Amino acid sequence: MRVTNQMMINSSIANIQANKNQINTMDTQLSTQKKINKPSDDPIIAIRALRLRSSLDQVTQYVDKNIPDASSWLSVTQDALAQGYDIVYQLYSYCNQGASDSYSSDERNTIIQTLDKLKNSYYVQGDVDYAGRYVFTGFATDRPLTYPSDVKAAAADYTITQSFDRESISEKKVYTNAYTNEDIINLNVKKDTDGKTVTPNVATVHRIQLGYSEVDADGTFKITDASGNVATVTKNDDGTANVTGIVNAKGETIDSLDDGSGNPVSITFTADSNYIPGDDEIAINSQLGEVLLGENVYNNTYTNNSFSVQYEKSNFKKGDVDPTMYFTCVDNVTGINYVKKSEDIEYNVNFTQKLKVNTQADESFDIYLGRNVDDIMAAVQNTVDIENQISKVESMKKEEKYAGTDDQKKLDDMLEGLNKQKDLAKDQMTKAFEKGIGQMQGYQEKISNAKADVGNRIQRLDLTKTRLTEQKTNFTSLKSQNEDIDLEEVVVNYTAAQLVYNAALSAASKVVQQTLLDFIG
Repeated sequence: MRVTNQMMINSSIANIQANKNQINTMDTQLSTQKKINKPSDDPIIAIRALRLRSSLDQVTQYVDKNIPDASSWLSVTQDALAQGYDIVYQLYSYCNQGASDSYSSDERNTIIQTLDKLKNSYYVQGDVDYAGRYVFTGFATDRPLTYPSDVKAAAADYTITQSFDRESISEKKVYTNAYTNEDIINLNVKKDTDGKTVTPNVATVHRIQLGYSEVDADGTFKITDASGNVATVTKNDDGTANVTGIVNAKGETIDSLDDGSGNPVSITFTADSNYIPGDDEIAINSQLGEVLLGENVYNNTYTNNSFSVQYEKSNFKKGDVDPTMYFTCVDNVTGINYVKKSEDIEYNVNFTQKLKVNTQADESFDIYLGRNVDDIMAAVQNTVDIENQISKVESMKKEEKYAGTDDQKKLDDMLEGLNKQKDLAKDQMTKAFEKGIGQMQGYQEKISNAKADVGNRIQRLDLTKTRLTEQKTNFTSLKSQNEDIDLEEVVVNYTAAQLVYNAALSAASKVVQQTLLDFIG
């Protein structure tokens, strides 16, 4: 085949261009530190790069963002639970000391204030937040557990529904023939039907405590007894109960509630803290937030293990807990129906793995701790009040206007009754503290369980973080191996390509220096 000069020139130019392309490729790789710059350079590397980058981005999201956020949330929760536990332990210590009645008369007023502050501090721990999100209020992360101000509390108005079982029924000690301040002022000595002087004593009643005290007395109550009968109850102007719309479990209208033996049950309102209901009676004390069960009603409720009360509360105060965090209720202002259910906030912390980060208020900060502390405070206050009454009577005995024999006799009889009432009150105060020991131990256990659950989740999160950190390192290494150049190898190849390119230029210059004309002469 005849090779012409043009053919040699074209071949030299093509070789030079190929060498230039190779140098350009090496130069680009040195500049970018990457093997390819567009998918067409090497489709295999490009496809593998997409997969590795996607996996690395996901792992980075988990390790650098999701897991630290979840860890911080859990740490805040754990710290709040630890503080709550310490507060309950302090309450336990006061109960332990009070069970031996080691508090002096002067200390009792102080202990009431201390218990009240500890109770409020306990629920304040449920108001902690992480990055502006409250951690104990389920999905309602924009709402604290307690009302932060009297203004916000005053705007709240709810219809609350609570269901109870036999474990919810407690015994309450009430006084019979107890003296009041009005009795002392009027020198009203307690006497029986035969005119004989009687002294105070105690009796036992069955009580169901609502979640709140001071519920709306003028609101509507719905009582569902153990047989499933529902009665709508409102308070008349004279303080009596107006019972309407009684229906049975089938929705049929009936005449009255049933005590389980076919006897009708009456419903009353009372403001007397020492009220004793009849055997077939349900008494509502809206001030104390209590429903008292007569003996027959109690037996039926205990046997069937069912009782329900729907009530209204609007007079919330600063520091009161939000009822939507504990109960099914209706907001009477907006009409929103809040159904109490589990609200787990979960974070994606790994491929196909989620972790619950929140702990709800009803899992840790029991609403009935406050009610139990109120019972203890009431028992202490009762003892203080009776001691003050005794001091008042003793002072009256020294006054001129009560110097008469008849008045002195009344005061002596009253003093005798008050001293017995004081002994009973101190005994009840001691028993309230004793009961508080067990109650506080129960709340300690509840918080401990919540802390253990949070600690378990933190441990699982740490294990996940360790595993993902290793994966991140592996993916980073694989990504680098797939995409990044071997700098030493590319430099050597680049140098070699330059030598080849220069050699090609030199050879080409010699090829095109002479033509056929140079040999004709």
